[in-house]
Amino acid sequence: MVPSKQLVLPALAIIMAALVSACASKPFLQVQYRLPSASQALTGDRIALAISDRRNDDAFLSSNAKASIKNFNGTYSLVVLRDDGSKHFTGVYDLDSLLKEIFKHRLENEDVDVIATADRADASLEIQLKEFRLDNVDRKWVLRMSYRAELSKNGGLIAKESVNGSAERLKVMGKSDAEKILGDLVTDMVNRLDVARLLHKAR
Repeated sequence: MVPSKQLVLPALAIIMAALVSACASKPFLQVQYRLPSASQALTGDRIALAISDRRNDDAFLSSNAKASIKNFNGTYSLVVLRDDGSKHFTGVYDLDSLLKEIFKHRLENEDVDVIATADRADASLEIQLKEFRLDNVDRKWVLRMSYRAELSKNGGLIAKESVNGSAERLKVMGKSDAEKILGDLVTDMVNRLDVARLLHKAR
């Protein structure tokens, strides 16, 4: 028996409503971070990693963005993608912990040993977050991010690099579009850091 349109349409509507409800109920935003190709250029380097939030305004969502992402609780889920196509869900984090986890993967991808304490490391890398803001302007998601990376050794600054960027995406599906632009820009911003140039200064 072929289902009638009268039965199929309500069923589809119920499925779509369930999917929308499930997506809307998440209190976190998903970040998909894509690693660059792996390297062994920095094998043996031991680095202590720290995140410092230096933003003037620590609110990630603008007032306009909050109207579209109403139940966001300030946490982010992280999925790490590798160039072999594999995906790895690592957990749900606040912003500082999210950035530390992402930069840890970035360093380890260069075969760097990320050490918990600075006294056992060859040098210390501090990521100073300057801006991280999502806005909704003229039916577009607008995301801005900037940070400064400082490498120090024996208490003295030996290298630094600033990274700034922004991205826009048309708001069609709401939260899913915001998550797409978030993953794309975070990937670009983290991978743009010249890790090899910085760490060679510590040798």
